[in-house]
Amino acid sequence: MLNNKDLKAQNLALESISQHALQQTESMMIGCENEFEMIRDQLTRGTSQLDVVSIVGMGGIDKTTLANKIYNDQFILSRFDVCAKATVSQEYCARNVLLRLLSSASGSRKIDKSHEQPDDGQLADRLQKLLKGRRYLIFIDDIWAKEAWDDVKLYFSDCNCGSRILLTTRNMEVAENASSGKPPYQMSFLNHDESWNFLCIKVFENACFPPEFEKVGKQIVLNCKGLPLAIVMTAGLLLKIGESLDEWKSVSENITSLISTDLDVQCMRVLALSYHHLPHHPKPFFLYFAIFPEDELISVNKLVNLWEAEGFSCKQYAEQYLPMNLRVAEGFSSKEYAEQCLTDLIDRSLIFIHHLSFDGKIKACGMHDVICELCLREARNLNFVNVIIEDQNSCEQTRHFSRKCRISVQSEQTSFVANQLATVHHNKVRSILLFIQNPSNSRIMQELVRFKVLRILKLASPTLDAFPSCVVDLSQLRYLALTFYSSINDHDINVPPSIARLQSLETFILKFPKYYGRPKISFTLPGEIFEISQLRNLSLDRNNMVTHKYEVNLQNLQCLSGLNPLYCDYFTQQVCYVRKFQICGNQQDYIKCNEMKGLHDLRSFILLQELKFDGIPHSVLPPLEAFPENLKKLALINTCVNLEDLQILGHKLEALKLKFTSSSYIGKEWEVAEEGFPQLKFLLLNRLNIKYWRVSSD
Repeated sequence: MLNNKDLKAQNLALESISQHALQQTESMMIGCENEFEMIRDQLTRGTSQLDVVSIVGMGGIDKTTLANKIYNDQFILSRFDVCAKATVSQEYCARNVLLRLLSSASGSRKIDKSHEQPDDGQLADRLQKLLKGRRYLIFIDDIWAKEAWDDVKLYFSDCNCGSRILLTTRNMEVAENASSGKPPYQMSFLNHDESWNFLCIKVFENACFPPEFEKVGKQIVLNCKGLPLAIVMTAGLLLKIGESLDEWKSVSENITSLISTDLDVQCMRVLALSYHHLPHHPKPFFLYFAIFPEDELISVNKLVNLWEAEGFSCKQYAEQYLPMNLRVAEGFSSKEYAEQCLTDLIDRSLIFIHHLSFDGKIKACGMHDVICELCLREARNLNFVNVIIEDQNSCEQTRHFSRKCRISVQSEQTSFVANQLATVHHNKVRSILLFIQNPSNSRIMQELVRFKVLRILKLASPTLDAFPSCVVDLSQLRYLALTFYSSINDHDINVPPSIARLQSLETFILKFPKYYGRPKISFTLPGEIFEISQLRNLSLDRNNMVTHKYEVNLQNLQCLSGLNPLYCDYFTQQVCYVRKFQICGNQQDYIKCNEMKGLHDLRSFILLQELKFDGIPHSVLPPLEAFPENLKKLALINTCVNLEDLQILGHKLEALKLKFTSSSYIGKEWEVAEEGFPQLKFLLLNRLNIKYWRVSSD
């Protein structure tokens, strides 16, 4: 029998995230209770034939909030064999939709373990085979065009199993065309009382609303026109203003001056008010989200590294614009300052939390598609970024293109992209990020070589099968992320020794697509990698290194991810300041590492706080004395450990947060002895084979 006090976790990270921000991770619905019940009934009852349920309404009216709450409802999930979801967005890409559906439907399983890049037809076949004969629920979010629906619906065959498709759209034609003979569910605006209650909850939570604010507050919600997103963003603005009646009156007057007969225009103006109330210094942090595609799941680690590479001063932002209770202490890392800046944008409802890490930190974030439109518009108006999108007027893009210092490529039209890059003044561009799945990049690579002052380059391409030699001539690069889909003749991808020319490089990422599983090919790193003195973040997929010794000059390295255990001794002997260390390899590599005692000197990482082993066998788990004293988090993935190991780790290491996933524990029963984990702060058990867990009741 478990005792509650034995399971308490001190989630310190959540203390820095306001309750207002955490509410955004939950689905808060106002005035949709009837629609929720009716849609749930239609999804779980009625015909055995495939049925489509459509929800329609303008942007920001909470279509996705309602649909997500329905999709995640435990009663609904229990009625279907397989569930999957994908966001389509305005720029429809069949490939992205297929990959998202396959990833969602497959859960933790890998989509593709081959090294061939499957075409869209092959992906569609896989999805159909996965769904065949099973009762499935598919959630298609934010579909804009009838043509996109006509394409997407071909993926779903009717097996007469009671399968359902839940769809959201702004377009009534799409909703009516998709619905199976029933009228779509049309989202209505909140009435005045609902709007007022919603604002009260968002601004004052459960506390009493000060009566002197009621009159001006009700005028504010009146001009939000019952649009939930407008109320949420206005609430974020009011929270930052605080309980200043004069400031509230100023906001009310500003909103009143923005009134338009066009409801879309009116709502966009209200949303823009939150942006325009930002102080000058935080604005670039918000505008930077314009580089990401709509509905992109944004990794906080990646975002922070990009901000740093851009030279954004997160410390100045935090010290000048955040209240004292939100500021991090002196001596904290630049990443911790950046996380506080992100939290501030979340508090303002400009950004939302997508999900938290197992210890309560923000792991991924996103932006509502309507706010994304606002962000992109403002970023373009200020020449902050140029975004190359499908089907956009090329003349309009070219007109101001040469003045932009940041380029985000979200178009699959290679010739168009190459032509656009050719018009750019190469001495102005600092950042190029390619968010594309299937380009032929030869022409693009020819253009990239011109950008000698480039600081940021993110490139992924199925035709990228060898390390691009031109990259080493971009001597001012601070952030380099390359994703490879294959290699020439299935040989390893060799990083050239000339990589050492990139002496300004701070973040270096070498990856294979996630859905390829564990690749057979590897990255081979030269010893010269140790000469890049400014390197802070090194993130690798399967890798090898040149074996002869080099003098290590990586004193700024803070995060080392994916390192082959064979080469741990290179780092443990000469790199002292790593804060996050992730080791990934097969059993043979770990055994060889153990023979060389490569993991016996982890204490040399005097600042190490997070340590992860992926694939380590029980027999070579480092001895207790090898672990740093200040270790805060330990994760064991695809790893077998026994009870004795767990008891020793839990008893000896202080203030520890433990994570075990994917059959990390040997045995069906785990009995935690008294005082077995006296300092444990957090424990996550995920996908283990444990059937019984016994904890002392004292």
